[in-house]
Amino acid sequence: MTDAPEVRLELAAREHRPRGELAGAFVIAGGPPDGTRSVEFSVLWRTSGKGTEDIGVVHYRAWKADDGTLAALPNPSTFAVPLPPTPWSYDGTLVKVHWLARLRVRWELLGRTREVVEDAEFTLAPAARS
Repeated sequence: MTDAPEVRLELAAREHRPRGELAGAFVIAGGPPDGTRSVEFSVLWRTSGKGTEDIGVVHYRAWKADDGTLAALPNPSTFAVPLPPTPWSYDGTLVKVHWLARLRVRWELLGRTREVVEDAEFTLAPAARS
């Protein structure tokens, strides 16, 4: 296979409450390509803007060829990840806090490691007061 695999990452909802649950599914069209080393799914937050950029991973799961877990990867695969109370999504002038789910597929082709990454952003914030 010479082309990157088509990957889709879908969230059941884009807005979530602290301590809620992020649910969704991902699919690798046609299955993982020949030479796949790993499929990784993570939920994380990151900052952008002024100063040091930070990242926090709240969920990580990997299916790897070398430990046999890749063969057991359901395709499509569903997930339900509990979310923490903080940090909340924030879209400030100097700093922003982004939440996202990430799917990464790594495979070997012609002696080189390739990867494709699919991100799906969502918002983590308390309910608005009326």
